Amino acid sequence: MTTPARQHRARRLPALVLLTLLIAGGAAAFDPDPNMPREEIPEDYRWNHRHLFATEEAFEAAFEAFGTDLEAFAAYEGHLADDAGTLFRCLEKVQETRTALRRMNSYASLLLDVDQADADAQTRSGRVNALYPAFRQAIAFVEPEILQIDDATVARFLEASDDLKVYDYYLTDLLRQKLHTLSPAEENIMALAGPSRGGYRNVFFALFGADMRFPDIIDDTGAEVTLSLPGFVGYRASPAYSVRRQAARGFFGALKANENVLSGLLDGHVRGHVMSVEARGYDSCLEASLDPDAISPEAYRMLIRTINENLGRTLHKYVDLRRKVLGIDGPLTFSNLYNSMAADAEMHITYDEARDLLMEALKPLGDEYLGYLAEGLAPGAGWVDIYPNQGKQGGAYSNGVNARDRHPYIKMNFDNSLDATSTLAHEFGHAIHSIYARRTQPPVYGDYTTFLAEIASTCNEELLLSHLLDEAENVDTRLMLLNVRLENIRLSIMRQTLFAEFELRFHEYAEEGNPLTAEYLNGLYTDLIRKYYGPNFEMEEFEECEWAFVSQFWRNFYVFTYATGMTSGISLATQIQEKGDDAAERYIDNLLKGGASAPPLEILSRAGVNLETPAPIIDMLDLFEETVEEFDRVWTEAYGG
Repeated sequence: MTTPARQHRARRLPALVLLTLLIAGGAAAFDPDPNMPREEIPEDYRWNHRHLFATEEAFEAAFEAFGTDLEAFAAYEGHLADDAGTLFRCLEKVQETRTALRRMNSYASLLLDVDQADADAQTRSGRVNALYPAFRQAIAFVEPEILQIDDATVARFLEASDDLKVYDYYLTDLLRQKLHTLSPAEENIMALAGPSRGGYRNVFFALFGADMRFPDIIDDTGAEVTLSLPGFVGYRASPAYSVRRQAARGFFGALKANENVLSGLLDGHVRGHVMSVEARGYDSCLEASLDPDAISPEAYRMLIRTINENLGRTLHKYVDLRRKVLGIDGPLTFSNLYNSMAADAEMHITYDEARDLLMEALKPLGDEYLGYLAEGLAPGAGWVDIYPNQGKQGGAYSNGVNARDRHPYIKMNFDNSLDATSTLAHEFGHAIHSIYARRTQPPVYGDYTTFLAEIASTCNEELLLSHLLDEAENVDTRLMLLNVRLENIRLSIMRQTLFAEFELRFHEYAEEGNPLTAEYLNGLYTDLIRKYYGPNFEMEEFEECEWAFVSQFWRNFYVFTYATGMTSGISLATQIQEKGDDAAERYIDNLLKGGASAPPLEILSRAGVNLETPAPIIDMLDLFEETVEEFDRVWTEAYGG
């Protein structure tokens, strides 16, 4: 694919800096080590939990005060229809109490996530988690009681009270869902049932986190290692086929041995969804999941339909490219699906280099955005917990709870790689989204909805990748970056759409009164894999159980947002690169600053992406096809002759 000309292009990296980035083994200011004790990580590279609570005593005081906050709701119950002032004060109390709870939870999480063996941190986190059911129970009357107020009275309250007007969209959207909200007593029962309905999810994560047993394999150094969930993700992409094959056979074999337990847990989890649907009068689990965001089930089905209609020119063509590059005469298998097609090219990027690179790549977003970025990236700022350490939770996330008052928090396990740099860009997308939303909107609209959650993050990733492709002149580097783009789209859009179709189909099956047995789930998953990857892909032993470890199925149709989020992120990044400041300002002013102040599809449309049509999906599929073709052309010219 030829990169389109860009208006308002960022300044090109100096040749010396670019050379440093593109040569493996560049100088590193810090050598990350997952086994390093936390006290050996320099303080400047850790987040500062004291920006939430200055002392443990301050946390304990907030914890004690929370019980009093919950008791205060009793004074409002039965009186929300009295006058606009009472309604306003109750809604403000809900926001204040929710914010206090999230602040305590953030504090507890920050301390636990960097040392999961810390008994005090475990206890503190458990104490905070126990407050959530009490909070839900305390406010269970609020929305059902509001919905018992007639619409004319709500309109009169809004007209009479300037204070209450801030809740206009909230109340309008709540009234839209009136049909599916139960009486206060029934909502209280649903709140009480929440912990037991969530029990299946807890067992699933406990099973994978502690009790599931995986076999040993021989890694690419010849050492015997025990498979685990985090380890499997790395081993399936190993440069060595023998390691990849052992990992697939061993991991999926363990899932197969536990398939009845895993299908039983998922069945119980989905039964909870079906119960809620029947209690609230929705037509389907899909409708119930999307309705809070005012998204039609047709948008979900349109994504699946559009991807399905274009599999031949996209994912099937990708499978054939893999077979060609990897020299596979027969069908492609899982053991050759995750290893890089440009394995010899690597980027060694230290954290300091990543900071400079992100400042260059995200320059099209403007000076204000770059100001937040520079502040958060700076060592010692307390925003980012950068490096892995012994006992630290894996992965990465952004926590925006404190973004209004001070700053968000980002957890990283930075390992001086391009992937870590891309993850850093991703998490700062979330973090700065939180800053804009929380500092622009009142608390009731300061969060962004699930549907919008992955857009700012993937927009940043695409801006970074496009910047690197613009700068790449070395063939191996270009192939590596093209491979990254292919894998980003395949994993975040194609694979997630496959998961979305799988999740839709097994919910529909359960809604008809059928049990989700291992036999049914394995058969359905096999059919979808064959459809999505096409005739030149072949499943091997035990791989029909891959569904069993997909944690997103425990988040109720969340996989849909990965696919729509990245599709939207790519579209917005392309517009910002091609149209410059106007597109960047429209994106920031409407999406990042919009929070949850309007229906998410409306917010996204104002920012420049209309997901009520298939056009953005088709544009993304065109990009994928063009990238397959460019990779094929560049690789063939360099190595195919």
